[in-house]
Amino acid sequence: MTAAIRVVLKRGRSKPFWVGHPWVFSGAIHRVDGAVGDMGGACVVVDERDNVLGSGFYNPHSKIAVRILEHRRSTEREFEPRALMDLARQRLVAAVERRQTLGLPSEDTTAYRVCHGEGDLLGGLVVDRMGPMAVIHLQSRAMYEQREALARLVADVLDLSSVAVVVGEATSKSEAIPIGCEHLVGSSTGPTEVRELGVRFQIDSATAFRTPFHTEQRENRRRFASLVNEQVVLDLFCGAGGFGLHAAALGAEAVVGVDASEPACTLAKVNAARNDLSARIDIHCGDAMVFLKEARAQGRTWSRIVCDPPAFARGRGHVKDALKKLARLNTLAMASLEPGGLLLTCTGSPHISEEAFVRVLTDAGHRLRRGVHVHSVWGQAPDHPFAAVAPEGRTLTATLVSVES
Repeated sequence: MTAAIRVVLKRGRSKPFWVGHPWVFSGAIHRVDGAVGDMGGACVVVDERDNVLGSGFYNPHSKIAVRILEHRRSTEREFEPRALMDLARQRLVAAVERRQTLGLPSEDTTAYRVCHGEGDLLGGLVVDRMGPMAVIHLQSRAMYEQREALARLVADVLDLSSVAVVVGEATSKSEAIPIGCEHLVGSSTGPTEVRELGVRFQIDSATAFRTPFHTEQRENRRRFASLVNEQVVLDLFCGAGGFGLHAAALGAEAVVGVDASEPACTLAKVNAARNDLSARIDIHCGDAMVFLKEARAQGRTWSRIVCDPPAFARGRGHVKDALKKLARLNTLAMASLEPGGLLLTCTGSPHISEEAFVRVLTDAGHRLRRGVHVHSVWGQAPDHPFAAVAPEGRTLTATLVSVES
């Protein structure tokens, strides 16, 4: 990899990168030398003594100014940056082997994460295997610019004939790249079926863009479902129906799913029918907060509730508002919980710590003049690893609670 850009760090900011941290924030940079242009490009990162720390890609438009893909680790090691596609192939193959160690794919699970960005040493690149196709989520400008080559690489390594690439709204804003979904290998063959722990789901490239299938919740869906036998379940922000379908499949008496997205609600109904569970699953298309307020006014309650909202805090600047929204949402959810019931409530933002989320739940209980009992705190599925040096990659906190009667 030819790196025409040199990113020089401020004094005293180099230690995290000697031990492998993948992100250089703009505030840690002293100056940038070389032909940056409008969009940045390949770079080396150096400390104040001109020691090369590693190589990656510089984006002048992003708060994560550099995503380091290769670290030097020691001044005793000679360092020559490797080409992106050479690194991508090596690390994607290693990521596939780690999933095989985890038992993925299997006969009853054909939807899983193949590559989880920094957790698999490929910052900015996320790859989901969805049965006969792969969906690449591009999360950096560098990966976006190599999207065609990456799509061919994923097709080759996974032996697939269909690969789509997706850029979401948050990434589009933070990385200054176009939002959208493209089919770059093969063509969209329409809806296909995937399995998650034996439950069947319909998926296609358009669904991956409009209604993401959140594989990070796979184990949590089954854990929660094991607690719902003959109970009535409320599934808030139900999406394609993941939690509700697993609950119904494992013996829930009835499930009410709520989501504001019409495509998601349509897909949840399709998936209920696909699993012969339509008689026990009722889908409401509407705002979850409004639904809970109306339910409270009507005195409606549920013995099991799952609340899995979108990530309210997409950046550090949004945390304060996100915590307020989570407090209001969880107050309403707890008010709708039957005495002795269980609530599984989640946050999917790396900017909200487990400690901060538990404080939110304490505050929500206080508004109702009730104590909150935390029974368990779960995280993301094992095919969503995070680097030990970068705990920011731990994005999911799922907390199982009950509320004092």
